[in-house]
Amino acid sequence: MADICVVGGTRFFGKILVRELLDRGHRVTVITRGRTADPFGDSVRRLRADVNQPGELAAAVAGERFDAVIHQMCYTPIAALEASRAFGDRAGRIILTSTVEVYNTDTFRWRVPAPAISAFAHEDELDPAKYEYDTDLPWGELSYLEANYGEGKRQAEAALVRSAEVPVMIARVAHVLAAEGDFTGRFRFHHDRITAGEPVVVHKRHGRTSLVHAADAARFLAWAATAEVTGTVNVASPDSAGPLDMCAAVERATGLTATVIEKDDPAGDPALSPFSFPVDFGVTTTRLASLGHAFAPVAEWLPELARTTAQEQ
Repeated sequence: MADICVVGGTRFFGKILVRELLDRGHRVTVITRGRTADPFGDSVRRLRADVNQPGELAAAVAGERFDAVIHQMCYTPIAALEASRAFGDRAGRIILTSTVEVYNTDTFRWRVPAPAISAFAHEDELDPAKYEYDTDLPWGELSYLEANYGEGKRQAEAALVRSAEVPVMIARVAHVLAAEGDFTGRFRFHHDRITAGEPVVVHKRHGRTSLVHAADAARFLAWAATAEVTGTVNVASPDSAGPLDMCAAVERATGLTATVIEKDDPAGDPALSPFSFPVDFGVTTTRLASLGHAFAPVAEWLPELARTTAQEQ
C-alpha cells in the first residue's frame, strides 16, 4: 500500500484512475479546485487548490509526503514549476500525464521549424530535457492555452524534468476513449451524426492516429505510481485508427450507413471528424511493451465501445 496523490481526479479519465488506485489498495489523496463532486465518499482524502494560481498547491500540500504524485492537470511550464516547488523532495516520484499531441508537428508554432518527428513517434524523438520553455508566454489566457495545448504540454514536460527534485516519469497518453464519462464527445460525434443521418467530413488523405482505452491508461498509471520507471513512455494501443474506423464501428453497432464526405481542406467544417488528420500522427509502443504492458488493440475494443454507446440511446 502506498500514499498516492492525484492532482485532478473528478472527471472521466481521472475518476477511472482514482478507482484503479483504490482497487489496488493504495491510500489516495485527490487535489482539485473543489468545484466538481466525485463518487469516492470517504475512500479518499481531499485537498483543495487551483494549480494554476501561484502558491495554492504549495499551501495545500505543506507538510504532506507522498510515495508518488500523478499530475493530471499540468498544462503549462508555470504549473510544472509550481508542482516542483510545492512537493520538493516530499514525493517519491512525480508522474506527469502528458499527451500524444506533443508530437503533432502542426502545433510547433512557438518553435519554428518543428523538429523531425516520425509519423508514429518514438519517445526519444522529443527529449523534454532538451526542449525550451518560456513562462512569459500568456499561459493564463484561456484562449491562448486552448490554441497551444500541445505546446503547453511540451513546455510543461521540459520545466518539470529540469526542476523536479525527485524522479519524473512522463506518460504521453494517446487519445483516450471510453463509453462512459467521456466529456470530450469525440467518439460520440460520429455516432450522433450517423444516427441523425448527417455526414461526417474527413480529409481526402485521412491519416491514422493512436488511441487508448481509458481503463488501459488508468491501469498503466496506477502501476507506474509504484514502479521505478523514469523518462517518457508512450501509452497507447499497439495499432492505429482513423475516422473511417470510427464510422465503421458505428455502422456495425447500429445497422446504419455512414455518409462520409472527403475534402481537400476541411478546416473549420463543423462536420469534420475530431479524428481526421491530413497525415498519420501517432506513437510507437515499443517501450510500453518492454515494460510488460500489452494493451488490447483498438480493433478489439472499439466495436464494444460503439455498441455500448448505441445502447445508451
